[in-house]
Amino acid sequence: MEITAPDTRTALLQAALVCFADYGFDGTSMRMIAEKAGRPLSLLSHYFGNKEGLYLEVFRYIFETSAPQPANPALVLGLDPRDPQGAIRLLREQIHFMYQQAAPDAATAKPLQDHRARLWLQEFRTPRPSLHPIIQQHLSPVADLIRECIRVLRPELNAAQVAFLGATIMGQVAGHGTMSGLNRVLWGEHPPFGSHFQEAELLVDFCLDGLRANPSPPREG
Repeated sequence: MEITAPDTRTALLQAALVCFADYGFDGTSMRMIAEKAGRPLSLLSHYFGNKEGLYLEVFRYIFETSAPQPANPALVLGLDPRDPQGAIRLLREQIHFMYQQAAPDAATAKPLQDHRARLWLQEFRTPRPSLHPIIQQHLSPVADLIRECIRVLRPELNAAQVAFLGATIMGQVAGHGTMSGLNRVLWGEHPPFGSHFQEAELLVDFCLDGLRANPSPPREG
């Protein structure tokens, strides 16, 4: 794959992304990345220090160019715990915003998207500790927004139950992008049934169904 980034640092990051995705961290050498980028090997040390530093910067690049962001983080600070309709509006806005970024056609339009997905899946289950601060930096604001909305809508739930529902909501939306290939294999090559807005509204209804009615807390055991 030809790397055609506009600047040297981005070219090195994109080449590293491709190599790490194709060969894994252990199977990739700095020389391999430099050759893929068509740049001198010495520039990798100049920009990133070592392979571990480069690996972390590749993930920072992935998050900065494709990670979901809070639709309106300032509104969380003013969220009234007695205003469930306000929480529903904010959560609906966040789900729409995330889906705009995660929808299969939107995800496919990103450069090197297949390599992004493969590299992310390598760390998906048990991210290495050095990646934790980067993941928290870029995804915690979204998680915090969703968490606060759930607390307003379901005040009887404990922290673990809130986290479970929040992770479920993020997973439902993100799965349309990260699992788009698997989804096509399992569910077929169906065209979009509507606009991104209509698709996101269906996700909103699905995600909020258990939050609006305030049912009895889950049974233990």
